[in-house]
Amino acid sequence: MAQREMMADMHMRAAQENPFKHWLGQNRITLGFWNALANPMLAEIVAEHPGFEWMLFDTEHAPNDIQSLIAQLQAIRFSGKPAVGRPVQNHPAEIKRLLDIGFRNLLIPNVQTVEEAKQAVAATRYPPDGTRGVSAYHRNNGYGRVTDYFQFINQSIGVVVQIESAQAVERMEQIGGVEGVDALFVGPGDLAADLGYLGQIRHPEVQAVLQEIGRRARNAGIALGITSHGIDDVERYVNWGYRFFTMSSDVVLFRQAVAQLSDLATEFGARAKD
Repeated sequence: MAQREMMADMHMRAAQENPFKHWLGQNRITLGFWNALANPMLAEIVAEHPGFEWMLFDTEHAPNDIQSLIAQLQAIRFSGKPAVGRPVQNHPAEIKRLLDIGFRNLLIPNVQTVEEAKQAVAATRYPPDGTRGVSAYHRNNGYGRVTDYFQFINQSIGVVVQIESAQAVERMEQIGGVEGVDALFVGPGDLAADLGYLGQIRHPEVQAVLQEIGRRARNAGIALGITSHGIDDVERYVNWGYRFFTMSSDVVLFRQAVAQLSDLATEFGARAKD
């Protein structure tokens, strides 16, 4: 009986704690990692490295589904690293499923208006604060072991909304000011495309807009994040007012490593034929 009570208490504490949401409230600089290859062993390898404080799992542009996400959450469970899930779209059913399987932080794609931001927040809250569908037995409440889950969970979910268009940039202070929105996160690829520079994130015009977003977020006291591809990006964005980052992704790193190894193999093959 004592062991059962201890396990219930452990699940309760784990469910209540959300360090990622706390960091956003502190406007703290923190680095994460983008996971898109839907592989629990790769996620586990990343989670073993202390430089990445949190991990993002994508479903919008990655082949992740509910089963692969559960496996990855299980793989990193004992690392202590907060997990952030990105649903396919800003839809209550998509959001509900990610919350039920264990995510307590969500990155909502392509939010362009205050109303869309309010919709995203509402989907993460149980009534009367929101519209999240109710289940008493799911992974996020320890399959029912966290008996006071409904009492605290509305305040324990972190909501980050993505700014990915010129329209969203125009309204970013209003979107970031929606109650329940903890931070904004710039999607530079989609933003560049919307600005007329498809595939040109580093174009001077795009970079100028990113710098302006950082200035405005800092002035408004809004926690701001962005994807990055190396420490040089991070240092530049920090100077502009950004505070949390994904440091590359499993896709990019694996592709780069394979390309380097392939070049060595090609070079060796050419020498061996001489």
